[in-house]
Amino acid sequence: MKEIIINLQGDLDFKLGEALFSKLEELSEAPRRILLDASGLNSATLEGASILNRLPERFPESKFALCTVQEGIDLSSEGNTSIPVFQDRESAKSHLTASDGPADKSFSEGSPILVNCPICFHLLKVQSSGNYGCPACGSKFFVNKDFRTSAFERLL
Repeated sequence: MKEIIINLQGDLDFKLGEALFSKLEELSEAPRRILLDASGLNSATLEGASILNRLPERFPESKFALCTVQEGIDLSSEGNTSIPVFQDRESAKSHLTASDGPADKSFSEGSPILVNCPICFHLLKVQSSGNYGCPACGSKFFVNKDFRTSAFERLL
């Protein structure tokens, strides 16, 4: 089963929800374990939360977990959430791998992680932390060990 970590950043609205949904449809590997890290979210609209909560029914073979939701951000739609929510990333990873045998207790090294380009927000798959270049806009950026992106600044 493939594992993917998706770092949600900015405002979870209809546009971001639909972009997330369409990118998950494009991925060919199924089923998947998908960890949604909400630590970068500033806000969430009802439409965005609704799309997020429909992901498990649209991808029934995949297993979802949501972690590090900031205080004051409500990701439930109609009072409930269909994705389990955890305080930290490690708890969410443990939940996603709980049904596996004792040999697989964490996300495997080298499994693809989805990150957004910090300049054009193009969704990219990365294998590990390090320097990357966006194929869409050509910008260079760094992905740290928590899979957060930061653009390189240019000194003139």
